[in-house]
Amino acid sequence: MPNRLSLSDFRAVLFDVDGTLVNSVEVIVCGLDETIVHFGGPKPRRETILAKIGSPLRVQLHEYEVPEVTEDKLEKMFHFAIERFDAYAELEVPFQAAVNTLHLCKERGMKTALVTSKSRSELVSFFRRFPATEVVDVAVTSSDVAHPKPHPESAELACQWLGVTPQEAVLVGDSVFDVCCARSAGLSTVAVSYGAANRSMLEAERPDLLLHTPEELFDWAETAFLQSPCHERS
Repeated sequence: MPNRLSLSDFRAVLFDVDGTLVNSVEVIVCGLDETIVHFGGPKPRRETILAKIGSPLRVQLHEYEVPEVTEDKLEKMFHFAIERFDAYAELEVPFQAAVNTLHLCKERGMKTALVTSKSRSELVSFFRRFPATEVVDVAVTSSDVAHPKPHPESAELACQWLGVTPQEAVLVGDSVFDVCCARSAGLSTVAVSYGAANRSMLEAERPDLLLHTPEELFDWAETAFLQSPCHERS
């Protein structure tokens, strides 16, 4: 795919979290595995868990074969899963070059946002261990919108909070949910294939740019800034 998209064309950059800034696959797999079994469901296949990453946790939990899932039981499953995620937090590893990209964007005067399917309570827990919290201007979670990703509302709200138009922003994410959300909202899309998503599925969504490693993401951002004058973006 030709590299025609330049970060210097935008005022704001929106990042997905899981699979884009951090490798949280093992945290999610272990936590959901324990949750489903604890509440009476069969042990889920790893491939099944991976395919659901990118959608809100409550949505994921509803899709597993757990018997008699009432709203009360779903809420208990949700909080149990978050506790298990916290228990496995040491397995979460930042994609350092991707985190460096976030830092670089902020240093060069861009507005920054996280657009995640995590709930607000999940994000609070995540921010305690995330090494770049201080360079995030706003964060939109599934708790902040009526319709989470892949619906465009999350990206639209992030742009609203940042004070930019969708055409002035680009979203970086590792799932088809991210690409669909951004495109429907009118943003440009950068898909990264180093997360949990299937690469061929990302290619089928035809993002504006597809990158394969965190280092490629950083190089893409750095090249844009090197090729354009460094100035404060208003």
